[in-house]
This record gives sequence, structure tokens and C-alpha cells, in this order.
Amino acid sequence: MEQNVIEEIIKLSQNENNFGPSPMALQAVMDNCDQMNRYPEPHSKTLTEEFSDHLGILSENIFVCAGLVESLDIMIRNFISKGENLIIPEITFVAYKLLAKVFHVETRFSKMNNYQIDIDSIIENCDEKTKLIIIANPNNPTGTIVNETDLIRLMETVPKSTYVVADEAYCEYVSRVDFPNTLKLLQRYPNLIMLRTFSKIYGLAGLRVGFAVAHEDVIKKLEYYQAPFTISQVATIAASAAIKDHKFLEKSSQDNSKSRSLLERELRELGYKVVASQSNFIYIYFDSEEERDRVCDVLSAKNVMVRKMDPFGDDKAFRITVPRLKNAQKVIDALGQNTVAQK
Repeated sequence: MEQNVIEEIIKLSQNENNFGPSPMALQAVMDNCDQMNRYPEPHSKTLTEEFSDHLGILSENIFVCAGLVESLDIMIRNFISKGENLIIPEITFVAYKLLAKVFHVETRFSKMNNYQIDIDSIIENCDEKTKLIIIANPNNPTGTIVNETDLIRLMETVPKSTYVVADEAYCEYVSRVDFPNTLKLLQRYPNLIMLRTFSKIYGLAGLRVGFAVAHEDVIKKLEYYQAPFTISQVATIAASAAIKDHKFLEKSSQDNSKSRSLLERELRELGYKVVASQSNFIYIYFDSEEERDRVCDVLSAKNVMVRKMDPFGDDKAFRITVPRLKNAQKVIDALGQNTVAQK
């Protein structure tokens, strides 16, 4: 009896680490799986201390959360009062505006400049009622960065009562030397908040671990509004091991850099409009929604999953996670079959 052969699905829609989880994290979880009957720490003091040692900063400046969405939820829900507002770029991580909508927060959308976050537009939208500005850096979904000079210019311009959140979920993939040293800038600006996650390069998206670094007063506010036990025992064990797995991070970063360069170069040769990325994904934009959809259909037929950008603010683009180098040619070949992008 003949059996159908199911072709491998290449999932490139959620910017996950395609190498899987850190091997050290995986081993640590397996070694401690008999602890699942135990409650975790109410507010994850173990990870707070470990992140403190890893970053070389005081534990009083660290807030551990169940993925960055938990910290964003707390800030948008509790830091912004009625009559105050939030500023985010018009094309950025969709969770920001979804959370703002849930909590009925006035949201102002700053303009993009050639798919870059426009700092001047943020400044123009900012007033004494602006309580929170969120910048994804690198920006999800465009992959562009705000450099240190522009971030400093923003911090020097906005009111001291306005919190500026630098969401650096993808920072480990950045190769540009002008990327901000946000940890150092935190010492100068008490209204600056840095976010990091274990969902991307560390390969722990399913376990939900992240952290914020900020002035002690901000950390106290975040802790006050956090429910107990949000970071699970398994997540704590995995993150504790993953942060020590330097070999895995180096391999993930290097493979991503090579595959990203190859994919960008080949896509441009095929006639696609590509935004130069500093992350583990690439933004491809088109002249029309129909053209975009046609390319997505071609990829879907080849079992390549990508993410349309309508919820992010652009109905003429899609985002594709950088595949492992061994799969890059499969993606290039699939995109090469689309006739509308040919030169």
C-alpha cells in the first residue's frame, strides 16, 4: 500500500530559534522534571540574582516576567492614567496596540521613515500627557534599529515623567556597532526601561521568560502589580541554564547572520523589495496586497509558513523568519518561482 509522503513544513512565521531550545536548558529541564509538583518562587528571586550576575548590575534593577508581554501588560495597564497617552510606531509589534486597546489607552502612532522608526515623529507626537513610549529595537517586524545617537536624542527631549521602553527582544542578532548600549544609558536616564527575552535566540518561546532592567523605583512598581507564581518552575530551570549556554548563542547568531545575508542578497537579485534587517527575520514589501498574497500562496504551496503584516500595520508586506542556513536555499527556490517579482 502506497503511503503519502508529508513534506517538511518550514515554519518561518513567528521568529522562533530554528535550532530549537538551548541544549543546556533542555538537559536541565529533563534532569529536574520530577520537581513539577512544586510551586515556583512567587517572584523568581533565583533568576533575578542570576541575571544580576550575568549583566553585572544590582538585582534591585531587574524585574523577571513571564515573557515580555507580562511586563508590557503591567506598564500599559497601570502606568498610564486616564487622559494620558502612549506612543508607538505605526508599524511595530502588534501586542503594543492590542494591549492599549484592551485597557482603553489613547495611542498615538509615530510615522515610519523608509521603514525606520522616525524619532522626530515620536518627538512631535509627545506632550506632557505622554506617559509611555515603546520602541522595539530592532523593530519587529521591519528589522531596523534605532541607533544610540537617536535614542539619546529622544531621551534628552521627552519629559522626565515619560517612560521610554526599549524592547530589545532581538538584540542578540544585531551586528551594527551603533546599536545602543542601553544598560549604560540606564545609568543616565531613570525614565528608560530595557526589556529582554528568552523567547528568541535562547529558544524558550514556549516557556515565557523575560526581564526588564530599570531604575529601582520602576522595578518596585512592576513588582507591585505582578501576580505571584507567573514564572513556572520549568521556565526558571530552563532560563537559568540557557543564560550560561554561550556556545549555543554563538552558533545561533552566526548561522542567522550568514543565512540572513544570503537570503537578502538572493531576494534582491530576484527583484523583491527587502528591508535590510538586524534581526532574525526579513521584511518584504510589495506594490499591492494582491501581489503580496500571490507570493504568500506560492510559499504556502511549498510548505513555507510566513507572517502577513496586516495586524502590524501594513497590508502590502510579509515577514519571514530567517531560516537555518541549510534551509535557506529551499526558501530562495520557492520565492524564485513567483513571476511577479522577477526583474
